Amino acid sequence: MLSMGMSWQQFVEFVNKGLQQFSQTEFDQVRYGDIGLAWWLSLLLLVAAGLTLVRLISRRRKYSRYHSGHLIDRRHQKRLWVRLLYSTPKLLLAGAVALLLVAVADPFLTATEEVAGSVESRVRVDLVDVSGSMAWEMPETGKSKAEVAREAHLKFLEMRRAKNDRVSFWLFSTYPYMVDDFVMDDELYYFQVWDAPYVMSQRIDKAMVVPRDKVRIIPAEGDTNIIRPLQSIIKHFDQDEVSSGHKGGQHRAVLIISDAAVDEFPDDELAELNKRNIVPYIIYINTSDPRIGSFGRPTTPRLIEQIREYGGEYFDVRDPDSLLKAYQAIDSREAVRYQIKHRAYKVPIYSRFLLVSMALLAIGLPLGFVAELFWGTDP
Repeated sequence: MLSMGMSWQQFVEFVNKGLQQFSQTEFDQVRYGDIGLAWWLSLLLLVAAGLTLVRLISRRRKYSRYHSGHLIDRRHQKRLWVRLLYSTPKLLLAGAVALLLVAVADPFLTATEEVAGSVESRVRVDLVDVSGSMAWEMPETGKSKAEVAREAHLKFLEMRRAKNDRVSFWLFSTYPYMVDDFVMDDELYYFQVWDAPYVMSQRIDKAMVVPRDKVRIIPAEGDTNIIRPLQSIIKHFDQDEVSSGHKGGQHRAVLIISDAAVDEFPDDELAELNKRNIVPYIIYINTSDPRIGSFGRPTTPRLIEQIREYGGEYFDVRDPDSLLKAYQAIDSREAVRYQIKHRAYKVPIYSRFLLVSMALLAIGLPLGFVAELFWGTDP
């Protein structure tokens, strides 16, 4: 008996099962929870190995003399296969240490499981203006309006993190583009917004101050048509209402990020949104000069006036408190309860690496004693 309650056969089966799990692991799917600790331990081991190597090179071995001994003929030296066998335990030890470091990094796989439950969520569509006008410089910033708009949008998403928002992401220029359907994954949604293009246009103008990798060249794009995206979003809301089973006009919102320089004004579309209890908000990329306008006051774009007429509100990016106000306005919407069908959870697999490491040590240490006994003193 190896231990209380475990026979040799059970031990072999246990090790065999662990080795099978290790061999079947999809290493490209493995993620790590604590790479920092593994990195520092690796650095410590490298320093220790380096100091040992320096000591062996710089110091003479004990009981040895430089003037004694003689050269050994090659035919009397260790053969290649003997050298390989002699070095094998050291390679096994190195592999065991490497696997121990991987185990310390807390490797895990992600999986999904069905759960019964629900969560309250506020439903919203984010509609981002990527028309050609967004490529021009925002006065006194050195950045394009599109970059300022993206920074404001990402800050807003940071504020809404962990609020269980159910959001769909859309871009529009001449035509609308749905980037993703309604999702509740904050991290996924944040990086989708971060990775989206700043501008869609049919060509790149020299006056654009947008990074070239953030410009998507699409024929017939570049105008600012807000009617088409609002029409598509209304249909999308209607379809989602049916598929989600939430009928009765629950409160929802459309958040528009734009400079409000639209070609046409969406009176009918805003009226349809109002009928469905969908409140329009706009984060306004304000490029107006406060010195221009009647009686020294800036003029308000007609789009913003329309949005306010239909119960919405605008938030000026030049106002430091605007994003907080937008957050509070969205948060005041009634939450809708949604069923959760799946969730991701973490499956730790450090034991697989630990088991293989122990197996290598169990083989390598006895093999090292044997190798040293038979070949350690030979030339």
